[in-house]
Amino acid sequence: MRVPALGLACTAAFAAAACFFPALAWARRARAVAFAALAPLVLLTPLLVPAERRLGRYLAAVFATVLAVKLYDLQGHGGPGATLRAYLMLLANPFGLILRKLDVKRRPPARADLAQLGLGLAGAAGGACLLAGALAVDWRRLPFALEYVAVVLAFFLAVLPPIAAAAAAWRLLGGAGLDAMNRPWLARTPADFWRRYNLPMQQFFYEDVFKPAGGLRAPVRATLLTFAVSAVIHEYIYGIALGRVQGYQTAFFLLQGVAVAATARAKPRGWGAAVWVAGTWAFLLASSVLFFASMNGVIPLYSRPLPVWPADW
Repeated sequence: MRVPALGLACTAAFAAAACFFPALAWARRARAVAFAALAPLVLLTPLLVPAERRLGRYLAAVFATVLAVKLYDLQGHGGPGATLRAYLMLLANPFGLILRKLDVKRRPPARADLAQLGLGLAGAAGGACLLAGALAVDWRRLPFALEYVAVVLAFFLAVLPPIAAAAAAWRLLGGAGLDAMNRPWLARTPADFWRRYNLPMQQFFYEDVFKPAGGLRAPVRATLLTFAVSAVIHEYIYGIALGRVQGYQTAFFLLQGVAVAATARAKPRGWGAAVWVAGTWAFLLASSVLFFASMNGVIPLYSRPLPVWPADW
């Protein structure tokens, strides 16, 4: 029986990451050596997916990245007392990246997760219809800005609800983990947006990049370094998927880092908050053209080639 390439790549990545378990009880230097040996193996597994299957390579690269992030945290902090079962559950957990932080926050009541699951599934169906409709429109005679905003908003409406539903389902089945998002549409500043966006990854960046880089004692430096690391991670993911490094992710995340550092202390209130919200979303939509330039190479999103991107996309 033929094993799907994506399944083979993810299985290989998981198996390589599982080999790190004995290192949890080792000294920190020995853990670092184990990480240096295993992380490249994990990060190369997406190459098992044929190059022409860009979406498959992208998904495999995301999975490999999540595993590598977990190993990086463990090599720095270890996992004293962790059982093999707990370790494998951590590797399989899409909503928790840091073993020592899995049960720090109080879980929501089961009824709240049930409501989130139902709303998420309903929202996923509606969002999928909106995205399908946006992609079916012939936008070639309309301004690109209109197409871009419609497609990107539909994309997020299709993606965020099923992620929320999956997080609720994971907790209802007994797993520990964070919601991926905390209502990012309410963000009043770029800094506020990134505090609300991708909470599991945000927790990793805070513990393993922001704090070691100086944290609140040197917030600007720590913020810029955090977004630089995020840029490298995203360049890897899209580089694996597309077969080349574009630089779009670097430009996007460095720009976000500057915006976050500039607005970290801003706390707009009252009527002025509405202006901040509008400005934040105008900035995010305009700057994320860079992010979606790479995504467009994985999943064709637009109805025409654009002069800033290769025509063969």
